[in-house]
Amino acid sequence: MTEAGSTTGRRTQAERTAATKAALVDATIETIADLGYHRASLGEICTRAGVSKGGLFRHFDSRLDLVVAAAEEVGRRHLDGVRELGDVPIADLLTFARSRARARINAVWFELLIAARTDTALREQLTPVALHLYDRIEEIAVAATPWAEMEPDVTRLAVTSVVHMFDGEAVIRAVLPRPDLEEARLAGVVELFEAVAQDGSGRPR
Repeated sequence: MTEAGSTTGRRTQAERTAATKAALVDATIETIADLGYHRASLGEICTRAGVSKGGLFRHFDSRLDLVVAAAEEVGRRHLDGVRELGDVPIADLLTFARSRARARINAVWFELLIAARTDTALREQLTPVALHLYDRIEEIAVAATPWAEMEPDVTRLAVTSVVHMFDGEAVIRAVLPRPDLEEARLAGVVELFEAVAQDGSGRPR
């Protein structure tokens, strides 16, 4: 076997490090989704990731650092989903936004937001992550074809408002699902947004 052949299939140290960190972040997301933020212990996360606690602390300084990395990954997946959607009619875009709000991974985002309300350290670390996520969502919306004729500030306000609305709906429906009302709400929002987009000034006709 040649020297080159002897290394075939072997990962570099950087690749092994990246894989371990990704496994820990994925395990953190899954654990929070399954058990909630406060029950997502490092022991449970390490077990799911197949990494020792010592291995964890070689890559993350604390549980907080790991949780913030998980929040960043949740945001990245949301943005990837928005970008992959491309230019679609407003009805499809709003339906997609609602589906993302209801996605299992978004429950992780909810858990972290609620925990950050009373956890100062988490709130300080989560604020820039949230700012980046919502800024990027607004930028994508401003550049999207359905909104091209609208004033950018109106688009930002509209998109952020509908994201918050669907997030709130997703939380409430876990306790009080009202499918008929939810469908009527989506239809009403689609109608309103289509009218606003056609007007272009930010005022429904």
